[in-house]
Amino acid sequence: MNTSPEFTFDETTFDIEDSGDLLGLARSLINGHHPGILATVDPAGQPHLRWMSTLAFGEFPVFHTLTAANARKVAHIRANPQVNWMFYNKDLTFILNLRGRAHVLDDPATLKQVWRSVEDKTHTYFLNEYSHRPGFVAIETQVDSVECTSPASGLRVQVKLEDLQTAANPAVRAT
Repeated sequence: MNTSPEFTFDETTFDIEDSGDLLGLARSLINGHHPGILATVDPAGQPHLRWMSTLAFGEFPVFHTLTAANARKVAHIRANPQVNWMFYNKDLTFILNLRGRAHVLDDPATLKQVWRSVEDKTHTYFLNEYSHRPGFVAIETQVDSVECTSPASGLRVQVKLEDLQTAANPAVRAT
């Protein structure tokens, strides 16, 4: 298995042999080219799931998505910031769950920065509703934990935020 920085994950299939670099696998799956499923909870405690595709992961374990300012998910997050994101490869042999806290951002400088960092803007349907600007908000998620699952291989690994930061920063590992 290749664990070098140029390691690329085959997004169509997962083999248990690839599990040595879970953070690398996770990052390759959440590269901004794959839609995710966002789960929020409404004030009555009911879960809500929806596809999200305008994603930016440049600062992982913090990442952003764009949505309409009046979307129900925005109200849900303002009332209860705990969210869960799910990503998976094409044949469902590798599933990634990201849990954390989300915040709604609407300041123009942040929106401009997030807009520039989103790689796939082909699904910005929410912009069609607005003639004034900006007409959208950013949802920032701070990941607390990552769970990687491969149902076919029986793999299930959960990593906490502090372990993610250690894995992402070699200087921290040395301390």
